[in-house]
Amino acid sequence: MISIITCTNRDHMMENIFQNYISQSLDNKELIIILNNDSINIDTWLSKAANYSNVSVFQMPQWNTASECKMFASQQASYDYIAKFDDDDYYAPNYLESIWSIYQSNKQVDIIGKSSVYVYFQKSNFLGILHSNKENQYTNRVVDSTLTFKKEVLSKVSFIRCKYGSDAKFQKDCIYNGYKIYSTDRFNHVIFRNESHNQHTWKITDKQLMDACTDLICTNDFKTIIHR
Repeated sequence: MISIITCTNRDHMMENIFQNYISQSLDNKELIIILNNDSINIDTWLSKAANYSNVSVFQMPQWNTASECKMFASQQASYDYIAKFDDDDYYAPNYLESIWSIYQSNKQVDIIGKSSVYVYFQKSNFLGILHSNKENQYTNRVVDSTLTFKKEVLSKVSFIRCKYGSDAKFQKDCIYNGYKIYSTDRFNHVIFRNESHNQHTWKITDKQLMDACTDLICTNDFKTIIHR
């Protein structure tokens, strides 16, 4: 019952995008991929998509902003709930199941996400937590890569055209229009940080991000820690 939307301009993220989708234990799902780079060969992605059920691939000119790509992807969604997956993060098999259970138990919730998240630094193998102290409660903001919302929200709120910050603006507009945002726990999701922060939309250095994290540990097996 959930449509996953993923927008990417990086060809090498193909395997991660598809793996996050096929690993989800939720049966009723679809994946909508938007390629936002003119140099990407869409035929390669379409060939990959043909191996799986309910996967659609579109390509938009790279002069379109990420927010325009998200809006277009959302309009293609077949289901009444939309989950935004970032192309370079990790979404555990029970990620969508845990979100769906909240929607089923609390009909008043319009948007679900995580305000506390795990961060994995691939170069140093450190795992840390960006902690908000707002888990399992209503909030005004969740982390962009964990944003899931009812499709009906789009009747009043859109992803506005801007280069950065469209998810934050989207949530702010949702609150203004009376929609409720719920922050679930930190589990089943990890933000990946690779060696080059220049590849990330979030322009913060690894050192700055690591300094902001708590409960740092060195591990080669973060999945056993974050899976629930």
